Amino acid sequence: MAELGVHQSALLTDLALLVNRYRLFSPGWYVCVLAKVQLSAEAWEVPGLVAMVNYGRKKQCDVRDEVFHGAPNFILDVFDDPDDEVFLRRRVRFSQFGVQEYVVALNDDPVLLHWHRLDGSDFRRVEPDSDGILRSQALPNFWLPWKAVQERDWWTALGCIERGVSRRADFS
Repeated sequence: MAELGVHQSALLTDLALLVNRYRLFSPGWYVCVLAKVQLSAEAWEVPGLVAMVNYGRKKQCDVRDEVFHGAPNFILDVFDDPDDEVFLRRRVRFSQFGVQEYVVALNDDPVLLHWHRLDGSDFRRVEPDSDGILRSQALPNFWLPWKAVQERDWWTALGCIERGVSRRADFS
């Protein structure tokens, strides 16, 4: 596992706060940072954040022996460079193994988000809706306000997440 620099770690911590806030309001989710994901017998990664549904028809991986086995629903990473070889490898691997959404935050000013959603066997980039909010399909009612995240306005982002989770969603 590659070590994160201080600025990458700080951004990962802030973004993990947002995902964890969602998890606290949404039953049935397992969220971990820097946990090993065993995609196959030969392929594994240790991404920044992993979120998986624990039960029901949307569950697509298991936790055994302190490792995620299979593709989680949602993965988030932080990188400094969009051409980072680890990012490029993970984007391909995660799409091949069925991760529903892969979000990459580029540690810059402003923060740049590359939100990838599985479409068939490949990822396609997702842009915010007309109101400036990114709405996850892998994490039902997880809403992120694009501009607030870019500007590291975590209070606004937390408010948007609380608005999202207050809507009715199917978590099974």
